[in-house]
Amino acid sequence: MKKILGFSFILLIGLFLVGCKKDETKTIKVGISFQPMRDILELISDDLKNEGYKLEIVEQALEVNNIALKDNEIDANMIQHQYYLNLFNSAHNTNLVVVQNIYHAIYALYSKDYKNIDEIPNGSNITLPDDASNTSRALYLLGQANLLTFKDNKKVNLTTDDILENKKNLTFNEMVPLTSIAQKYNETRLSVMYPTYARSLNLVGNAERLFVEKQDDVTKDYAISLVARENNKDSEKLEILKKYLRSDEVRTYLINEYGYASTPAF
Repeated sequence: MKKILGFSFILLIGLFLVGCKKDETKTIKVGISFQPMRDILELISDDLKNEGYKLEIVEQALEVNNIALKDNEIDANMIQHQYYLNLFNSAHNTNLVVVQNIYHAIYALYSKDYKNIDEIPNGSNITLPDDASNTSRALYLLGQANLLTFKDNKKVNLTTDDILENKKNLTFNEMVPLTSIAQKYNETRLSVMYPTYARSLNLVGNAERLFVEKQDDVTKDYAISLVARENNKDSEKLEILKKYLRSDEVRTYLINEYGYASTPAF
C-alpha cells in the first residue's frame, strides 16, 4: 500500500512539474491573414515580452486560420468580423467568439464619374465583392445611401434577392473577388470596395469616394476583431494580449499609419 501511495505521489509531482514547464514557455500564438495585423502585433511584442510572454505570429489563409484556432493550434486570430465568424461557426458547428474589437475597416461606394448619389444614372451597373459577407455589407451600404430597400427590413446576410425597392434600377452583374475588384472598377467605374484595394489604383484618402458606410447597430459588428475559443477567451494570456491591443500605442498607430483605411474600434 505504501509503495502504491509513493508511486502515486511521484506521478502527481511529475505531472505538476510537466505542467509548470509548459506554463513557463508562455507563448501566445496569434493567427493573421492580412495587414496591418503583423505590424500591430510587432508593435506590442516587447510589451508582451515584459509581461513574460513570447509572441508567435502565424500567417495563413482565413478559413485555415479559423480551423487552426478550432483545433487548438493557435490561441487566437485577428482576421475577421462578427458576421464572417457567424458564417464560419454555422458551417463548422464551432463556437469561436469575439473577445476584442480592433478596428472598423472603411467601406465605400467609389465612382470615377459622379460627385454625388443623385448623379448616378438609372440602370447603372455597380461592381460588388462576390463573397457572402462582403456582398451583404455592400448592399446594406447602398441601403444607407437610399439607393435600395430590403424585404422585411432585412439588414444582414443580404443578397440581391432581398431587394424590395431599387430606385435607380441598379444592376449588379459584375460581382468579383476582392482581389479583382480594383481592376474591375476600372471597367465599370462604380464599385463598393475597401480603401486597401482602392490604393492599388493610387486612390488615397477620400479620392473617388461617393458614399462612405455609416456606423450604426449593424455595421459596428463589422469591426475586425481578436477571436478566440469559448474555452480560452478568459485566459491570462489573452487578457494580457487584449490589454495591449486596446492601448494608446495601437490606437495612435491605427490613426496615423492606417487612418486612410480604418478607424479604431476601441
